[in-house]
Amino acid sequence: MLNKIELEYYKNFFPKTEETITEEWKNHREIAMPSFLSYFNQGPLNYEEQSINWIMDLFSKMDDTIEKNYGIKTTDLISFYNAIDSLFQSNFNATITHNYRDNWEQYSNYPLFVADEAPQEIKDLFDENRKYTLLSVADFGMNLRFKKEDLTDESLTIEKINKILSLLSTKRKEQDFLFYTQTKPLNPLIEFPIIDLEDGLFQVFEIKQILHSIQYHLEKLCNNQCQDKFVKQKGSLLETNIIELFKQLFGEKDLRIYQSYYVVDGCEQDILLIWGKYAFIIEAKAYNIKEPFRDPEKAFVRIKNDFDSCIGYAYEQTRRVEKYFIDGKNIDIKDKNGNIIDTIDTTKIDCDFSIIVNQKSFGPIQTNLELLLHKEKDDDVLPWAVKFDDLEVFIKTLIAQKKKPTLFVDFLLIRELLHGHIICDDELQICGGFLSKKITKRVAKDESKMIYTIPDLANLFDEQYKRGMGFKNERNIEYKKSGNTLFW
Repeated sequence: MLNKIELEYYKNFFPKTEETITEEWKNHREIAMPSFLSYFNQGPLNYEEQSINWIMDLFSKMDDTIEKNYGIKTTDLISFYNAIDSLFQSNFNATITHNYRDNWEQYSNYPLFVADEAPQEIKDLFDENRKYTLLSVADFGMNLRFKKEDLTDESLTIEKINKILSLLSTKRKEQDFLFYTQTKPLNPLIEFPIIDLEDGLFQVFEIKQILHSIQYHLEKLCNNQCQDKFVKQKGSLLETNIIELFKQLFGEKDLRIYQSYYVVDGCEQDILLIWGKYAFIIEAKAYNIKEPFRDPEKAFVRIKNDFDSCIGYAYEQTRRVEKYFIDGKNIDIKDKNGNIIDTIDTTKIDCDFSIIVNQKSFGPIQTNLELLLHKEKDDDVLPWAVKFDDLEVFIKTLIAQKKKPTLFVDFLLIRELLHGHIICDDELQICGGFLSKKITKRVAKDESKMIYTIPDLANLFDEQYKRGMGFKNERNIEYKKSGNTLFW
């Protein structure tokens, strides 16, 4: 069914019988089709710690608004998620250890029996120790069902659980939505990832969707009720996270950091990092991408407008500073009042890199900036545009694998060469291809060959995650480091 749905998506971009195929027609679809498919076919790609940390760090600052409207705080929502996650992990472990939860038969009405004519060896399998395992295989949703009382503890009361379920759950009913990831009207499972089965049981299908739903509700609330404060806090948090990440990579003592600084005509810049003979000009964008239209021409206009407002504008910002390095001019770093707080001798910098870090990815038009980003001159170097979650995973993997920081510089030099001849909608595939030496400088320099990345290139990050990625409050870290844990 999903394949049929995707085929219907493709048909939107095919030419109509009466249409004239021009270069502009092809260019618009070259942008619109992969962007549309990436937006609708690919949910948020990150690890649960990244979602949890972002939610806690951002929305706990908005708790006055959240508690006023929902009667709960951010930490209550995360405690709820943790309780469900712990319960489901325990249920899964029980299929192997046979340490079942109480009254486990109540969580399924699936008929489980052995026909009289079945061989004896089959009947022997149905002993008391195996019943739960067999039932959970036959009724796969069983392990993902819960009762309210399964989640309670001293801090997570029934009263709080009721308020959270009123926010995150729904009952099954006919609703008016057609595409499984559309936003207007919204697929109810995006907003309500928990189904009330109306018999005291609740059903979850994909547990991580609870985190995405929590973020959806909190963003919607804060945008409606305290937008200015929220937008400022979101931008500030993204910048702080970026700086902390580079401190971990390069070492705080060896890094010169300029944040919210001024260089040209009173224009504020986000971050400038100087590490030895390398400079990193960074702009952070916590920009919300709009849903693309299904009409290719309308889709192209909306996608380009979003791209120009986020990555295109950020590129203009980085270029203001980059030109000083290109021309070999000293940079006077100023505060908001125009006072010079430092001066950078650009002749001592061998390489400068422009990096645009956004909160959400634009997919293929971000990994290949040649598609939409306008260069002033043909020989201008395009920046690296990367979603923060991907940047964090890549840098933390470098650190976890004890790679030299200069390897990050090597990556940026290769990454500059890839624009114009790469097709990819997940930046970590490119990062993984670099670390596995499947995307080398020789490959990147050969502009005559188009590079198509595959999901397998990012597998090394999942393998690192199983050993420990280094996230703040990383889950199950004791099991990861034990070397005795099987990941399923």
